[in-house]
Amino acid sequence: MPVYLFWGEEEFNLNNAVRDLRERVLDRNFAAVNHKILDEPDIRQLTETVRTLPMMLGNLLVEVRATTFFLRGKRTVESDDPQLKKFIDIIEKLDNRVHLLFICEIERDSGKKIDSTIKLTKTIQKTGEVREFPAFKFYQEDRIIGWIIKQAAEKALKINREAALSLVQCLGSDLRKIDTELEKIKTSIHPKTTVSVNEVKEISATNENVFVFADCLLRKNHTGAVIELNKLLEQNHPLKILATLQTITRRWVKIKLNSPVNLPPFLVDQDKKKLRGISEEDLLALKEKVKNTEFSIKSGGLGPEAAMELLSLNA
Repeated sequence: MPVYLFWGEEEFNLNNAVRDLRERVLDRNFAAVNHKILDEPDIRQLTETVRTLPMMLGNLLVEVRATTFFLRGKRTVESDDPQLKKFIDIIEKLDNRVHLLFICEIERDSGKKIDSTIKLTKTIQKTGEVREFPAFKFYQEDRIIGWIIKQAAEKALKINREAALSLVQCLGSDLRKIDTELEKIKTSIHPKTTVSVNEVKEISATNENVFVFADCLLRKNHTGAVIELNKLLEQNHPLKILATLQTITRRWVKIKLNSPVNLPPFLVDQDKKKLRGISEEDLLALKEKVKNTEFSIKSGGLGPEAAMELLSLNA
């Protein structure tokens, strides 16, 4: 049955899947008339659109941006609504040439999920396809590196783990930003197709990155931390900065405690030298302050920029 629900926090992967579905379902010659996009429609508008049959040959694709149908606290129509029941009956008997795609983007780091208990979600699970597109967590370096290697290969680039890790360290887990950077690297090294770690650092790394900021926090260089923070805030949301900071401080603690880390030996040696003279207690305290800063922002205790400035001055 051609009914789909794509949802999740990683909008880059989600939107790529939407693009792939469009290419698979729609005939390019008739896409202009057989592709309908609805943004948070009411149930009546949605019902009328889904009842439409494709013009000419091929399929009809109805894309519905619809957080209000699937997220608790946002729903504008309840399961016992007669119009919704009527709509569910329609999609259970949907013409095979009509493809209905629900898209529910979740705010990154919100922790929200679609409501799997409602009738509409259950119907799609039973008759169609439900796909989640989760965002990588700050501690999932291995998975991000694997994604980078695969994404680079699709661009006819070869990148090893060391170079991919350097890219993660520069950009964090924002896949759209990483993809853009891979395009920039591809153009910069042409006609070469193999990406080295030095090329990643030369092309992608700047002084305005979280790692310089983290070093300032580690050394209790409050003036330097404020300067680097202001640079970072010009292009990054505080929660993205904190996600990378959590990765860095977590890694530092593991290296200080001689716990195994999945990093190239030369990077471990670099961090060990950096951490000489820094106590375990100070590292754990810094890690806790980063965690508390994130909690303060997410709970509304402090505004994002104010919380980051406080971290810079008190780390």
